Amino acid sequence: MGILQAPIVLALVSIALFFGAGAQEAQMGGNNNGFIWALLSALVSACVLLLFKGSWSWLVLAQVALFVGIGVFRALRDP
Repeated sequence: MGILQAPIVLALVSIALFFGAGAQEAQMGGNNNGFIWALLSALVSACVLLLFKGSWSWLVLAQVALFVGIGVFRALRDP
């Protein structure tokens, strides 16, 4: 049952949530960045789980950092 381990499920949920957040932004008149955000979330998850052998807590921290990073980037880009 390797696919149902907590970090893998958490990574898949994070990818889905970032995709939905990007699609939600498009409903408010912005660009649909759901695919880009989901791809970034997948890359962050892969780096944490495969390269750094992190646990679910490291994955949560990395996803929060990605969320903050996207927010800071958008705040600087859209005055």
